[in-house]
Amino acid sequence: MKAMQKYLLALAAATIVGGCGQSAKPIVHPEAALPAPEDSPEFMDRVSSMPEITENDAMRGMLMFVNGKDDSESFEQRVLKLQSMNIAASSWTFNADAALTRGKLAYMVGQALNVQGGVMSMLIGPSQRYHQRELQFMGMMGPGFFLDTVSGGEFVAIMARADAYRQTGSVPDVLRAQGQ
Repeated sequence: MKAMQKYLLALAAATIVGGCGQSAKPIVHPEAALPAPEDSPEFMDRVSSMPEITENDAMRGMLMFVNGKDDSESFEQRVLKLQSMNIAASSWTFNADAALTRGKLAYMVGQALNVQGGVMSMLIGPSQRYHQRELQFMGMMGPGFFLDTVSGGEFVAIMARADAYRQTGSVPDVLRAQGQ
């Protein structure tokens, strides 16, 4: 009986470890049309009224936040740039037309700002869920489920808080997300 238990334990461990690999996921609609060139204020104004921000627009916003510009020629280029900076995870599936989730946004903002999480984040590494919890604690994001989608207005507010944090090291009370 002990041999069978050892075998099952070894099989379970191999399955868990094997399932933790960071294999690259596909990019859906990598050739997605990019909006006409626009600077950051025009971009933020356009997305602020969207009921849901797309991954395409979110990637553009993140590149503008990190680099001050987005000169990408395709959605795929945006994703690859953010992955090369360790801001977007290579294990994610990307879809230009899909609505951005709170977890993906939290992860990207947390990585861009080099936010260090709590004990669990240190043990398991960066994750959407723990970045969201840390950004909620910091007042950058309000409460919500990490798989919920992000509205354009919420995206603009979170990016404004992220910019304030980048400049001052904290989120001013006047900008803090409600529900803390």
